[in-house]
Amino acid sequence: MWLYLERIVRPHHKILHLAPEQGIYNRLTHIVKKENYVTSDLFPENFPFAEQMQIIDLCNLESQPSSHYDLIIHSHVMEHTYCSYAYTLYHLHRMLSATGKHVCVIPFIPGQYSESLEKLSGKEKTIRFGQNDHCRKYGADDVQSHVGKVLRLPIVYDITKDFSPSRLDLCNIPEEAWRGYSINSVLVLNKHDYLLGSFMHE
Repeated sequence: MWLYLERIVRPHHKILHLAPEQGIYNRLTHIVKKENYVTSDLFPENFPFAEQMQIIDLCNLESQPSSHYDLIIHSHVMEHTYCSYAYTLYHLHRMLSATGKHVCVIPFIPGQYSESLEKLSGKEKTIRFGQNDHCRKYGADDVQSHVGKVLRLPIVYDITKDFSPSRLDLCNIPEEAWRGYSINSVLVLNKHDYLLGSFMHE
């Protein structure tokens, strides 16, 4: 993810970072203005390293500002949201500025898409979705039939189109993460890569 972010981030950018990773957080705090960098999670106590964390519910985003952020970042978040992921993605893209970027990792797991918003046990969630706090599995075998209907995604995922194999080796990124949708796939999206209608709240 950082390989992409270092190409995108500018000191003046307004950034929303959901469930921030400490390594990326540490780098961004040395690049962007403090007042422009918003970190958020439903459980901010899980991120003691992050200052001034906000609580933002990804299933209740109507009150969030439109066309506000130059960059929205998250990794392994969308499998936890107990509402339509199309709803969450709509509002995240609504919140982007006209030239903003949405950089995220949605983990694509072998198999097909599966979801349940019912109250399942942790064991049932682990069996069905791979982890005891997930409510869905984004199938790697049918990406274009679920997320690909909501977001404009490449038919073929291949990061060697963006970075040379030597650079990827230098950064210790395993070759199995280079091609094909997987739990490691980084999506770099523009505002209008959201496909389900216009942004009526703008």
